[in-house]
Amino acid sequence: MLKRDSLYQDWLQHGIFIAAFVILSLGIERTDFASFIFTYTAAFIAFSYLLKSELSLNKILILGILARAAFLFSTPELSDDVYRFLWDGRLWVQGENPFEHVPQYYLDSDKLEGLKELYPHLNSQQYFAIYPPVNQFIFGLAALLAPTGFFKAQLIIKLILFAGEIMLFQYGVKLLRAFNLKEQKIAWYFLNPLVISEIVCNLHFEGLMATFLLASFYYLKSNRWPVAAAFMALAICTKLLPIIYLPLFLPLLGLKKTIQFIGTSAIICVLLFLPFLELDLMLNMLSSVDLYFQSFQFNSFLYSILVDFTSDAHKKWVAFSLALIPAITVLWLAFKPGNLLQVLKRSVAIHTLYYFFSAVIHPWYLVTLIALNTSVNFRFIAIWSYLIGLTYFTYRTTPYEENSFIIALEYLMVFCLAFVDYLKKKNTLIETA
Repeated sequence: MLKRDSLYQDWLQHGIFIAAFVILSLGIERTDFASFIFTYTAAFIAFSYLLKSELSLNKILILGILARAAFLFSTPELSDDVYRFLWDGRLWVQGENPFEHVPQYYLDSDKLEGLKELYPHLNSQQYFAIYPPVNQFIFGLAALLAPTGFFKAQLIIKLILFAGEIMLFQYGVKLLRAFNLKEQKIAWYFLNPLVISEIVCNLHFEGLMATFLLASFYYLKSNRWPVAAAFMALAICTKLLPIIYLPLFLPLLGLKKTIQFIGTSAIICVLLFLPFLELDLMLNMLSSVDLYFQSFQFNSFLYSILVDFTSDAHKKWVAFSLALIPAITVLWLAFKPGNLLQVLKRSVAIHTLYYFFSAVIHPWYLVTLIALNTSVNFRFIAIWSYLIGLTYFTYRTTPYEENSFIIALEYLMVFCLAFVDYLKKKNTLIETA
């Protein structure tokens, strides 16, 4: 009888978990916050029960695949970034450099195919492209196979990101095994509702970056640093953020190997950027970064408090100044001895610190942190992955309007939990194990 009840509870948990993603895939618009947060909360409740169920690796893999498969044939409703992805890809396959001009430049062009249908949906009509080459190659492949229309093109991107998630599962398990940690910890990433909804549903590339990062750490653990350097280059050329990790490898590899590691990664990055490499590329990307610091603000805490006391003209200097804090911390940790697991923990800490002081922290930004955290087990990151979903409240109206109470609640809880985690892991972050 007890066995039957336990089996029934397992099926109920699994059913609620999958059903939540099926409902999300049916097209809950981001203006419908009540429906979204109800479904999102149900998914996290089921997720928390699954984590307590001691699932086998096969069950984790199957449940994660089924949850992601629910979104394969749906249209992203919580994000409109995919339209810019297709825009950049269609420019490139038709011989244009996506970094050269803002979308508005091509508005009256009749020579380029498949652009006019995308233009009204773009959220960045006045901004230069900012997506690095790995993204652009994927955008280009989607455009090559689907030069017009939308469904087939976004399905191609979804399938690539889906494959990246399976690859992350494999490398995540290998890395946990290499550290003699429990392999089932991969469930903290692979079954996390934020990860599932933001990668295959909303088509964000943080999951692919996380895949390359875990592969890089795994090959470092296996003493194959050239392969690790190649994967690190792929991570950087997916999202530029992993550059901040590079100084942390100094105490692990030593000066000579660190220079070789960074040099190998740099050469591969240059080769990947080569198809787009023009003076305009750097100038226009820097222009977009400058606009980013001046114009954008979302779900920030410390930044939003400080800019309230300064003029609009000085906003970017506030952002740059806050960015110096994690940069200085990286340099300090670069001279502290440590093994690979400690380097991984420090990477999570630096990544977190960077977000604490950022002007923009979208929900999908946490995906990489969640992946790295499977080997580290900072509890606050799992809680944050739910709380950050509350920020979709901002999109309930147009123009968008943030709720200060929600942001304050989110960060108050995250800061408190992060402080407790830091006290527990302080020695393993800084000292030699």
